[in-house]
Amino acid sequence: MYRNHEDATIRGARLTQFEALLLSIGIEAAVAWPLVAGLRWGHGPRAALAAVVATLVTHWAAWWGFQRLYEHLDYAPTLVVVEGFVIAAEWVAYRWIVPLPAGRALLASAVVNASSTLVGVALYALDLA
Repeated sequence: MYRNHEDATIRGARLTQFEALLLSIGIEAAVAWPLVAGLRWGHGPRAALAAVVATLVTHWAAWWGFQRLYEHLDYAPTLVVVEGFVIAAEWVAYRWIVPLPAGRALLASAVVNASSTLVGVALYALDLA
C-alpha cells in the first residue's frame, strides 16, 4: 500500500494513516451515538454508522490535504481549513443516514469531528502522534 513507513505518516507523526483512521472511527462513533440519541434527534446506532461511513470517506483526503497544506500554512490555520471541509462533507452522512435536518446534521458533524480533532491535537501536543 505504501512504499515505506514515511509514505503513510504526516511529517514527523508517530501514527500511520491507518492507525489514525481507526482512532478517528472509534472516537467519532462513540461520540455520535450518545449525542444524537441523548438529544433525541434520532437513532444512536444510525448516528454511529454515519460517523463511520463519513470518516471512511473523508479521512484520506483530510490526512493528505493536511500534509500538503501544512507545507504552506502554520498548524492552526491548516487544521481549521481541513476540518472545515471535513465537517461540511460529513454533514451529508448525518443528513442521509440518521437522517437529521440540515442544522442538526451540521451541528452533529461539528461536535463529532471536534471530538476526534481535539484528541488528535492533544496527542500532537504531547508528542504522542
